[in-house]
Amino acid sequence: MRRLLVAAGAATLLGCLVVPPALAAGPAVTVTPATGLDPAGTSITVKGSGFDPAANDGKGFGVRVGPAKDDVRARTATGFQVSKLVKKDPVGTQIPLNADGSWELTVTVKAEYTSAGTTYNAKTQPFSVYVFGWDTPDLTWDSTTPLKFTGLGDPGPGTSGAGFAWGLKQSWRAYISRFGGTITPDRGATLDDAAPNTAPLPYRWPAGPATWDGTKGSASFGGRVVFTLEPHMIWQFSLANPKVTLAGDGTGKLSASIGYRFYGTKDAPQQVREPSEVDFADITVKPATKDGENVVVELASAKLTEAGAGAFAGFYPAGTDLDAGRLVFPGTPPTSTTPTTTPPTSTSTTTPPPTACTLSPGTIAQGNLLWGFKKSFRSYVGGGTGNAITADGGAEITNVDEVAGKAIPTGAYRFPLASGTLTSDSEFTTAFTGKITFSYPAHFFTLTLANPKITVAGGKGTLYADVDLRTTAGAPSPPVSKPGVALANLDLASAVKTPGAGTLTVSAIKATLTSADAFANFYQAGDVLDEPTVTLAAQCATLPPAGGPGAGAPAAGGGGDLVPDVAFRPAGLADTGVSLTGLYWGIALLAGGGGLVLLARRRVARGR
Repeated sequence: MRRLLVAAGAATLLGCLVVPPALAAGPAVTVTPATGLDPAGTSITVKGSGFDPAANDGKGFGVRVGPAKDDVRARTATGFQVSKLVKKDPVGTQIPLNADGSWELTVTVKAEYTSAGTTYNAKTQPFSVYVFGWDTPDLTWDSTTPLKFTGLGDPGPGTSGAGFAWGLKQSWRAYISRFGGTITPDRGATLDDAAPNTAPLPYRWPAGPATWDGTKGSASFGGRVVFTLEPHMIWQFSLANPKVTLAGDGTGKLSASIGYRFYGTKDAPQQVREPSEVDFADITVKPATKDGENVVVELASAKLTEAGAGAFAGFYPAGTDLDAGRLVFPGTPPTSTTPTTTPPTSTSTTTPPPTACTLSPGTIAQGNLLWGFKKSFRSYVGGGTGNAITADGGAEITNVDEVAGKAIPTGAYRFPLASGTLTSDSEFTTAFTGKITFSYPAHFFTLTLANPKITVAGGKGTLYADVDLRTTAGAPSPPVSKPGVALANLDLASAVKTPGAGTLTVSAIKATLTSADAFANFYQAGDVLDEPTVTLAAQCATLPPAGGPGAGAPAAGGGGDLVPDVAFRPAGLADTGVSLTGLYWGIALLAGGGGLVLLARRRVARGR
């Protein structure tokens, strides 16, 4: 027996002495080949080393190939010709991650492909291989390797290449650099070392799609720049995919996708904004000039907007000067022509004028609803850690009336038209499609608002929607499902009715909640909601680009009543005489603050 125990002990000791395979120092990625690729298709091999299988909570690492899209790291991203997950113990088509931190993937890449109905071409949107931590904001494992296809050139924002030369703000770059921070361009963005630029260098953003009619248009650019300054608790600030819109009168807008993680700790930042697009700056530009097949526009000035200041987490106030820059994008440049005289002839022809596009009573061909429900509710959900506001089914989150400084997109929602009939600008019936989901895990609920419908007659109307409240264990209220509930009473007495070429926009419609039950007891009957904007159009018409008011337009919902009033609890609770402990629990779900507890105490006192 003693010998058996000794042998067992020795075996245990030997087992303890087994050393796991050594990992390479730090994550590294190689792509072979990455240049000279055949546009029709080339096999490339992507190899990784130093990827600890236990890192990132064992969730693994993503690999994608395609253009510099803002959702490259998203779980549900589309539009990439390659999208793979690398992890230990892979399932199905996942790529195995070895114990020593190495992995390998061989795929065929092309210079042009179609995904989710959209065609991508490396000539206008350069492709790269992206590697990143799966389902995490941590950038530790991120890398970008550009792919170069034969015959497509390598345009950059120099004199003749398309792109955007812009450095955000010189003093911001200097601040990050002076105190030992990092500035990392990726996804196609690079440092611009062209003369007369000096350190800290501005950036070059690769060209994307552009439109231009000779006086106005827009140009989108790819790439991202990430700033960190950990001693000052700037864990991450990112600016990606800038877009410049030119109004044709020497002014315009500069928008970009902005995200940040500030203060608190690196693992638990106090302020978080997931990357989302914002109208970042108001700009002025010089007249466009030619450069071969490109349009060249000098960005003379840029000033931070209110929304941009919020997206910058208050580092700079609205109106702050940002860097000037230079846009070069494909298009037909403006030309000057010399008038010519044609001798008169004895015959003439007359071209009939084009038929005007009109919106007639009857079936509506297209349109949308722009509505934020209630700004204070968007602010409430948008301010919590781990929360989410998402859109699907055709709905989208815009930057109209966005709540400044929030971690997630909090703008109003645009729902596309499903069907409708029009009698007049004061009488119509419309149904829209799409769904918005509000998720607040710490408060035990997920709530969806879907498929709104509006009926209007005699200057009054009703807004219906599908309302669904899902709760988790610990919630003080049961789930609620109300399909097609009458959600808001509408008053068009002061609405603004704007006809266009085959379009009708009805904005500033007053809206109030029909009843507390209609929205799962979050608010009281009669509470003011955001003002909807309805846009209707004929088949021949072009919908107004914003579908209603521009960014920053006021909404009736306001921000003063941030916490929902009846606060996600049974409506009769205040009248039951239950203990304050239970009541505090219900109120704490949506507030957690002493002020709301006092409010609850007063309501119980009245109930008694």
